[in-house]
Amino acid sequence: MQQLRGLNLGGWLMMEGYILGGRNIPEHLFKRELAKLYGPDFVVEFTKRFRESFITDQDFARIKKLGLNCVRLPFNYRLLEEHHGFEYLQNVVGRIGEAGLQVILDMHAVPGSQNTDWHSDSEGQALFWENSADREKYFALWQKLAQTFKNEVALAGYDVMNEPVTKDVKLLTEVFQQVVEIIRGEGGRQTIFLEGDEWGTNIEFIKDIKGDNLAISIHFYQPFNFVFNWLPADKYPDEYWHKEKLRSMLKNYADFARQLKLPVLVGEFGVVSRCPCCGAEFQWVKDVLDIFQEFGWSWTYWTYKSIQGMKFPDGLYQLSDTTGIIGTPAHETGLDNFYQLLKDRREEFFRVWKTDNFKLNDKLVEILKVNY
Repeated sequence: MQQLRGLNLGGWLMMEGYILGGRNIPEHLFKRELAKLYGPDFVVEFTKRFRESFITDQDFARIKKLGLNCVRLPFNYRLLEEHHGFEYLQNVVGRIGEAGLQVILDMHAVPGSQNTDWHSDSEGQALFWENSADREKYFALWQKLAQTFKNEVALAGYDVMNEPVTKDVKLLTEVFQQVVEIIRGEGGRQTIFLEGDEWGTNIEFIKDIKGDNLAISIHFYQPFNFVFNWLPADKYPDEYWHKEKLRSMLKNYADFARQLKLPVLVGEFGVVSRCPCCGAEFQWVKDVLDIFQEFGWSWTYWTYKSIQGMKFPDGLYQLSDTTGIIGTPAHETGLDNFYQLLKDRREEFFRVWKTDNFKLNDKLVEILKVNY
């Protein structure tokens, strides 16, 4: 497998509240509320225009110009149920390919939800593991995806399920084995990325999955309190968390992958911006990239763009909004704020999401470039 170095296009085809400056509301609930306020036709218009403004062909060109070679494309399975949804996704992949980039298709939310968090479009339950009908829908979608993209040269591969979380590892193994067989049965030869259980961290079960051109995908956000800014006073490095500690954790994955003779993709890693002068987050990124490079791993940084300073990694391009579109701590922000402002500030809303209004994190770019 070619060594991939890229970015996630988070928040675009799977809307996430924090990336847009607010609470982490499941996407389908946010759109349901929009439909109550403005009608279902508006939701279709809103979705179309948001997608057209949040990420454009200029963004693909920017990513290529940065020297990266890949984007991981998180999408909600519900996109595929929209009118011409498959055609839309095919068009997006083709446009990314025209910019000279490879694409990893990442099903970020599956039917029924594979974990209990907002980023699987969940209302608090992971029903995928309980409902066979959801699993059958999932298999049918992957069969059609494999049919659609089997000859797409821009496609680096399929990340078949983002961050599964289940105690039934036997079922998870069976699901992944079946989806591998479905994709290969349709003639797709691209890499199939298999994420670990428990948010992309526990990969032991992958040894039982058979197939060709497989890869292990992990997510790395350690130490959580630091990278997510849950405890703003935490520092990096300190007496416990330092480069050798991170290396020892990641070496366990490297040893396992070497035994299976499988490549590794770090599909997600990232950190919250802090005071630019302290440099702690930049040291963390430098250290983990050094380790990835030592092990010969591919990686896609989380994420391309978001609102600045939220709790969770906030992107290569960051927006500190002063227009009131995103809101302020004094009143409702993000998705909650959108419900009302879309009534009379609609055009302003779509303008503010263009990347021209975001600031590039230059220090982060320089660190990423060292690892090209």
